[in-house]
Amino acid sequence: MGKENLVEVTVQEEQLPDRRRQNPRAIFSYPVEFKVFCGIPVSFDGYLKDISRGGACLQFEDKYGRLNFDKVNDSQLRLSLSMPEGNDAIILAQIKWVRKVPKSVSYKIGIEFQYIESWQLDVIESLIGMKNKDHNMMWNLWKHYTELS
Repeated sequence: MGKENLVEVTVQEEQLPDRRRQNPRAIFSYPVEFKVFCGIPVSFDGYLKDISRGGACLQFEDKYGRLNFDKVNDSQLRLSLSMPEGNDAIILAQIKWVRKVPKSVSYKIGIEFQYIESWQLDVIESLIGMKNKDHNMMWNLWKHYTELS
């Protein structure tokens, strides 16, 4: 499939509701770090586009083409979540799909959480609960996060 067709399919798919989901998704932006284990492990800073008890969508930039997107499906990913309360978590996931954001160097990755323990699920649920709270808190966290980096 050519790049033009991939972009068209991506736009069409994102406009349709996904009825395959087992858990409802909380949609918002939240900063994260993650590492993809596909060949040589590659780390990225990005943000969550949405999250549920079972998985999430991550968006990030790959300006330098460090990730081989032809081989990334079904690869493992390690997601680092930093929470304001200090309940940080490392969560393992499997990459289910990858899509390029049209006219950009950004990509979206759909992940399914693997081997989740109850305390990690608590962290995910507290993040989901933040959906309807003050977005300024999330941007303050982002500022703090980038100052530590």
